[in-house]
Amino acid sequence: MTGWRPNGDQIRAGKLAGADLTRFDLQGFHFRQADLRGASFAGSILREVDLWGADLSEADLTGANLRLATFRGATLRGARLAGADLWSADLKVADLGRAMLSECNLAQAELAGAKCQGADFSGAELYCADLRLADLEDANLGRADGRLAKLEEAVLIGANLREANFSGASFKRARLATADLAGANLREANFREADLIRADFRGAEVADAFFGQANLDGTVMPDGTIESASLRHWAPPVEADAD
Repeated sequence: MTGWRPNGDQIRAGKLAGADLTRFDLQGFHFRQADLRGASFAGSILREVDLWGADLSEADLTGANLRLATFRGATLRGARLAGADLWSADLKVADLGRAMLSECNLAQAELAGAKCQGADFSGAELYCADLRLADLEDANLGRADGRLAKLEEAVLIGANLREANFSGASFKRARLATADLAGANLREANFREADLIRADFRGAEVADAFFGQANLDGTVMPDGTIESASLRHWAPPVEADAD
């Protein structure tokens, strides 16, 4: 049965699969390892709520207030979080595969080691977010604001970062093979030792970006040239003055 409205005792018991908790004020409740599959928390207040290890597969958290909430080790596969406020939330090693996080606020959130394959972060706020060792293969980060984000050793194979702002972000030793970074703002970003095989940087802003020891085999650089060797800083070729 889906869409049922639980009472206080049922909420505290944490067995809420398919429950309708739309626009509930759940601040102060704890759902550690709770079964919340398919439940709706759309527009609800879950600020500082403990959801450690909970199963939120296919749950609806659209527009929810999740500031400072704990999702460490939680399962959110296919969950809907568009427009949710996850400022400083703890999502370490959470499973966000195919989750929808478009336009959500993940500023200063902790996503280290999170599994985000195929997740949609389009237009999301990722300022200073920690995505170290996260798996973002085939994820959509188009137009995301990831200024100063930490993506060391993250997997971004085939990811979409078109027109995103990752200025000052660290991609040290990250895997970005075939990633699309066209039109992105990557000023002062660090790509040291990153795997950039066949990544596309066409039209990207890379002033003062660092590419030391990066693998650029087949990488398309901002001016459309294709690199085949490592380099330290990329600069556009200087055109000869016309006679």
